[in-house]
Amino acid sequence: MSGDAAIPASPVYRLRTMRVTKESLGIQTRKRILYLDQHFFSLVYKGKDSQWVTAMQRITELLDLQLVAVPYSSTHEAETDLYIERRDDLLNFIQRVARGHHFLPYYRVEGTQILKAFQAYLAESPATYMKEESDALPSSVHGWDDDYSISVFRAASGVDRKREFKRQAVEELVNTLTNWAASKNTLEEDMALELTDSARILMESYAKKAERLRSGDFSALIDSPIIASIVENLVHVLSAKEIQGGDELIIPSFFASAHFAEVPSMQLSARLFSTFKKRVREGAHRNSEKARKKLSGFLFDVQHAATYLPYCDAFFADNAMADLLNDPHVNVEQDFGCEIFSASKMSKFFSWLEKVRSSMTADHADGLGWAYAKYRSKGAGN
Repeated sequence: MSGDAAIPASPVYRLRTMRVTKESLGIQTRKRILYLDQHFFSLVYKGKDSQWVTAMQRITELLDLQLVAVPYSSTHEAETDLYIERRDDLLNFIQRVARGHHFLPYYRVEGTQILKAFQAYLAESPATYMKEESDALPSSVHGWDDDYSISVFRAASGVDRKREFKRQAVEELVNTLTNWAASKNTLEEDMALELTDSARILMESYAKKAERLRSGDFSALIDSPIIASIVENLVHVLSAKEIQGGDELIIPSFFASAHFAEVPSMQLSARLFSTFKKRVREGAHRNSEKARKKLSGFLFDVQHAATYLPYCDAFFADNAMADLLNDPHVNVEQDFGCEIFSASKMSKFFSWLEKVRSSMTADHADGLGWAYAKYRSKGAGN
């Protein structure tokens, strides 16, 4: 807990029993879920610009008031591993802001979404994905914070390999820009291709792992791409239902269906890449050297957004990514109900923070007075 935010006095006096917990208070009030990308954390951590310090102070106030949660993600950890200077300090800072709250790893979220869509496909239910917060977040995210939180800190490993992998991925992206610029595809055709490629990668990862296991190479259980388990789970569903030959017929049919296309992580990733390709065709990123610098974090940004944005109330990204997310062809605010912010829209972001603060009810303030000693002297109830 930090900061001494003034809160409105509650007219309600309530005798609380020991059965009332910080967790139950959180269930009653629901926090806003705010995603801060690596760009935001890095600038705040460096502390060279007062607007970022002010933004963090206001976020901290809302964290103390139990009005927002700022969970960290596996993508934060992956990006921080590439942070050359003071990596451990930056990751500790991110986890302190998160106060013990975290998103599920991206592959878990993606796997859950695909499995749910597959079950709906088999049941011949509507293709529209039924999003649930539990897809991506533990229910404890809304529980009111204890005075202290414990972070699970992982030391960096394989950093040189990860940095080389990122360099190669960015280089491959930049080299592909020329082909995209010359493409005659429509945005809709690119959307279809993105979804097909996603399905192909999933199927190939599973097929390679299965072939290695059939040949007696049980190390495949350890070193296969983690996404191979996504298709494995679909195979297990078919096995439980005693459906034969599903991995050859039914699963490919599912991957070509509207059910798969409506999976949030697949849909949003396809929109982002297709809209990005459209901009490249229209003349963006013609200078390879400038593109290499501007796009150094692009793949991480897409992973952040495609995985977690549908479960957030607000998402702070760098200017380029925010602009892409606000493109009418991506349309995240309308379709996913998440507001997008960036450095170029700081006044809008500060307005959103103030709106969240002003939404605090008298009952919420009363609960703060019961749960936290620092607020009792401010007339917050007992």
